[in-house]
Amino acid sequence: MQEKQRFLTISEAAEFLHVSEVSLRRWTNSGKLRCFRVGGRNERRFLVEDLLAFMPSEVIQPEQQVDETEAAGENTTDYTERHISLFFRDAEEQWQLFRPYIIDHLNAGEPAIYLQHSTSSEQLMQRLHAEGLPLDKLIARGLLRVLPPTQSYLLPGRFDAQYMLDFIETAIQAAQEAGHKRILMTGEMTWSLQGTPGAEEMATYEAQLNPLVDKYPSVTIVCQYDLKRFAGDLILDALLTHPSILVANGHAAGFYGL
Repeated sequence: MQEKQRFLTISEAAEFLHVSEVSLRRWTNSGKLRCFRVGGRNERRFLVEDLLAFMPSEVIQPEQQVDETEAAGENTTDYTERHISLFFRDAEEQWQLFRPYIIDHLNAGEPAIYLQHSTSSEQLMQRLHAEGLPLDKLIARGLLRVLPPTQSYLLPGRFDAQYMLDFIETAIQAAQEAGHKRILMTGEMTWSLQGTPGAEEMATYEAQLNPLVDKYPSVTIVCQYDLKRFAGDLILDALLTHPSILVANGHAAGFYGL
């Protein structure tokens, strides 16, 4: 797997963790965070696995949960479905279907990692801000992380199912080690429609998420599919690889395991 690893620059690593470059230099100088030195300028480089493993110990603090007075409303719905294929027709429907999951986790002080593609980060932040969530605090504590495909699905330069499974498992384990009871991970799947190398592994990857979810009952994974952009065969693949689906009319059983 070594050949699939890609190093992040200090600016990329700072964006990944939502921290300053000053903090990264301090942590590497003190030996808390591993980095590699390259080139004549001895510049720092970071592996994403190291950042994921390090994040909870220095960034996420479970005891620093969001104050109830700072977050609007209470969302205590107990979702039994933990690997969900969410189908939407437009941005508003997408948000209304996904909203209960992310608000529930963030209100409870539990981490949410959003692998974003089609929706602008600014729009997502505006929606969360409208919910009364203290975004600066959530981001500073590592409870809310929004990553593009280049820092998640396509970090090795192409999609690799096993790499992504390892990526998710590392994030889950890091959250557990930090004392969190739950973690939400969600991805907008439109990244796979651009002829990206390795995208043909997506159905295999989705199916392999189910044993991972069984192994870690604390995780909820929501895979978001735009019905206007995915062809019928790809929608069928999603139905076949998810035990639960979510549409505007509500939840239904998927075809995985049948």
